Amino acid sequence: MPIAFHYADDTERGHAEKLAATRHKLLHEGTAHPAWEELTATDRERATAEAAWYLRAGRRAGLYDLNATPVTSMVRGADGRPISRDEYEALLRTWIEKNGTGERLALLDRAELSVVTALLNELCGALPKERLGQFAREMAVKLNDRGGV
Repeated sequence: MPIAFHYADDTERGHAEKLAATRHKLLHEGTAHPAWEELTATDRERATAEAAWYLRAGRRAGLYDLNATPVTSMVRGADGRPISRDEYEALLRTWIEKNGTGERLALLDRAELSVVTALLNELCGALPKERLGQFAREMAVKLNDRGGV
């Protein structure tokens, strides 16, 4: 029997399902609960609907905003607050455009270059749909091309 729950949108449903699956994974790791994939479709849907209520309660309590613009974890603006990742990407692009025509410097050996590009690719993989992730990929490709990697 289908669960009668009306999600605000596909994003809410996706967040709720992710929360429910992650919560269930914790239960599975700590107890004899079956894995998320072993649950029936009805049980997974029930858990997802319950998780949606928790998401709504958390938003109403002011604990988080699922629609908030993603921010940087380390970079801060002049006011000390994190800046948006899109703003950071624009700042980095502008910095390269203004300062990127100078003398080329050999700063990395081949192993270090491989590590730097691997880290950039990891950022790209973590943020594939964000401008910052796409910029990281562009930089990794550029560095690999220059370094012959």
